[in-house]
Amino acid sequence: MGLLKFITRKKLDASTEAGGQLAANDGTNHNLATNRVLAATDSSVPTPTNADFSSVRSVPVVQKPRYFNKAEADALRILAKQKKVQAEASVSAYKALKNIEDSDTTVHTTHRRYQSKVARTELEKKQADAQLAKNLHALRPEYATLHSEVKSAEVNAANAINAIKQSYGC
Repeated sequence: MGLLKFITRKKLDASTEAGGQLAANDGTNHNLATNRVLAATDSSVPTPTNADFSSVRSVPVVQKPRYFNKAEADALRILAKQKKVQAEASVSAYKALKNIEDSDTTVHTTHRRYQSKVARTELEKKQADAQLAKNLHALRPEYATLHSEVKSAEVNAANAINAIKQSYGC
């Protein structure tokens, strides 16, 4: 599928699109719904109203001093080595995830800047349309006068033609 076809495959209605809903959609209120503007991009994103303080714990906390037997010590040593390898992989994975988040943020903010530009230029276009409409409305009385003059000239011409026809006896 071509990029343009992909981009235009679905025409979105800004009044029903998430994040674009108006506070009141009666056509006169142009306020944006704050709760939509500030909504998280995903329900699992940590925000002040959606904080998650969960953690990872590979083994239970040893509550009291105790002795471990050799089998427990060997098993814990093997688990510790596995967890060290997993921790290194996790560090690498989290670095990659942070890079992905940075890239997503770059795309997100760039797209919002683009949308802001589109919104500003749309306003300028609508202002030009409104100015044209005002100018055209201001011309309407002149057009009405011209219309009246043309109709009057048409009636005068028809009357003159009829007078000529009657003078010849037609």
